[in-house]
Amino acid sequence: MKRRFVLGLSSLLLVSFVLWACAPFQDSVFSDSLLRKERQLNHKMIDLMGDMNSDGIIRIAVIADSHQNYKPLDQTIDAINDTPGIDFVANLGDFTNSAYNLEYDQFLKSYARIKMPRVTTIGNHDAIGAGPSLFKKAFGDINFYFESTSHRFVFFSTANLEDPESFKPDWLSEVVNGSTKPVIIFTHIALEDTERFSGQVAPTFNQIIQKAQIVFNGHNHVYFSRERSGTALIQGPRVEVGWIIAEIQGISLKITQMPKGQVEWFTLKP
Repeated sequence: MKRRFVLGLSSLLLVSFVLWACAPFQDSVFSDSLLRKERQLNHKMIDLMGDMNSDGIIRIAVIADSHQNYKPLDQTIDAINDTPGIDFVANLGDFTNSAYNLEYDQFLKSYARIKMPRVTTIGNHDAIGAGPSLFKKAFGDINFYFESTSHRFVFFSTANLEDPESFKPDWLSEVVNGSTKPVIIFTHIALEDTERFSGQVAPTFNQIIQKAQIVFNGHNHVYFSRERSGTALIQGPRVEVGWIIAEIQGISLKITQMPKGQVEWFTLKP
């Protein structure tokens, strides 16, 4: 028993030393103090968005699950910045491993390099410990939506185990059902994930899927597409694998997997 304790303490000290040596942070890595000065980014980015329907096509770059893979993230950001016509970038979460403040700071450093408006949702890894407080400082409300002239875009937390306080299926249902425009949902974990969502939540999410036009999720690190009740369900890959461009024109959805360039088409419900 003593040996296990000594080894456990040694491992903890080693991890603490590595964290201390590799990156600056305030107070402790577990606190909700940020060195970066960005605040309320999602709200500020939404205010910067112009008319997304000027040419009749909405183009969204979707990234997910960068965790601490900053080199692939920076390479993806360079590729997005070089892609013309992107209206905004949607980040599907898990941009940290353990929601330490230094991970938030490092992600924000890369995130600031994106040239066009960018909006992010929280992932389950980002919601550990002080993660929700850090997210609110850096990005603003955890659950929110905004609209263009043609669509309602909803960003929703599926971190039900890590941050149950922010997990609000009834809010999502109200926002989706109350829209007079087609709804596009961005979340980290797929709404049809039966390992996460069961009981009363499962039928609520089933109804939401039936109402929505498109639902984007990350979490599983590979690209995957499917249709359910006429709704396009699109899973974005982790940044080491790639990213996607979603182009919406009327009831047509074109998904391009980058950097491979493979294309899929979906016919959307109106």
